Amino acid sequence: MTKTQWHPAFCSAMQLELMESRDKLEFQIEYQLTKGPLRVDLLIIKKRQDVIIDKNIARSFRLHNLIEYKSPDDTFDINDLYKIISLKFFYAYREKVKIKDISVTVVLSRHPYNLLENLSRDYKITLDQKGIYGIDNDMGPIQIIVLSELPEKQNLWLTNLNKELTVNHFRHFLTEAANYIKEHGKDIVLNSYLDVITEANIKTFQEAIMGKKVVQCLKDLGFIDKWRAEGRVEGRVEGRVENEAKMVIRILSQRLGLPSQPLQEKISSIQNIAKLDELVDFALTCVSLDEFATALE
Repeated sequence: MTKTQWHPAFCSAMQLELMESRDKLEFQIEYQLTKGPLRVDLLIIKKRQDVIIDKNIARSFRLHNLIEYKSPDDTFDINDLYKIISLKFFYAYREKVKIKDISVTVVLSRHPYNLLENLSRDYKITLDQKGIYGIDNDMGPIQIIVLSELPEKQNLWLTNLNKELTVNHFRHFLTEAANYIKEHGKDIVLNSYLDVITEANIKTFQEAIMGKKVVQCLKDLGFIDKWRAEGRVEGRVEGRVENEAKMVIRILSQRLGLPSQPLQEKISSIQNIAKLDELVDFALTCVSLDEFATALE
């Protein structure tokens, strides 16, 4: 089983969360501090000192911002925190940056009970905003963001960065993603994010993609065009027909199980592109293979 690539999805989510300020920021993914293993998951640099980011997750940001992310399956303890703090000083030395101009953010999927308990013995922990904990210290801004506690209305992309989405939640999420495209246009960052979320919740996704409204969202998001493009033979009608038929079979397989050989052969025998286009939509909305087979009679 392929391991979900959470870190690239997280970096995409951060760019989507900070969309309104994205052109004023520089994002460096897996910023390498040395030729060896020392690196930061995400470095966000303000292009100007006076840039103000009106977003809950970035209120403590400074000119340079080191961000460490832990996926749903990762653990994080106080030694891990000390490590990212030490990288802050190394970064300041290497880049000749003032310590006061650097912030540290740790992003966790679940509430770190043991970590906060350990820290509270020496530092004052403040709940600056829902899901965002500040550590009152003399080393500069340090915040811990807990994704499961963030408000979804404010942090759509980060709160959905998990593998436990429900069907209704996934449908709502797809609708919001489609609205994003209508407002901002197609975005390669969104596409890479959606690929990971869909992969991590594949069973939920297969169940969620039913109904005309969801099909329209999938079209707006480019999923259907993407599926159509896979294996497509440019400039050849027969290539398009073959690919369209394969896509119908693929969608049915993902949602309802592998169609019988006779049903696959019947789908593959269709030569009408318009008819196959209709079957793509129907494959996304039918409730069973029997219903689909009956529609072909």
